[in-house]
Amino acid sequence: MGRPFKTDKLRGEAQKLMEAAGVRRVRLYDARHACLSWMANNGVPNTVVSAWAGHSDLSFTKRVYVHPDPQSLKAGSEKLAQLLG
Repeated sequence: MGRPFKTDKLRGEAQKLMEAAGVRRVRLYDARHACLSWMANNGVPNTVVSAWAGHSDLSFTKRVYVHPDPQSLKAGSEKLAQLLG
């Protein structure tokens, strides 16, 4: 299985990979947040997003990672317009 990485070693290895791939360097935390938020906003059930994040508290996952995106807000306003129209 291997040994766990220390965070500074993991960060350094990730930055080397980003450089080798020619992509913009980002903090691992930001990449994690973006990935989990994307999953949450693209139909992945909240329980699955929470499991991927390693959270035991679903409400924490929803509070931190599940944010409405512009497409979701537009879909919501269209549904409301259908209801009222």
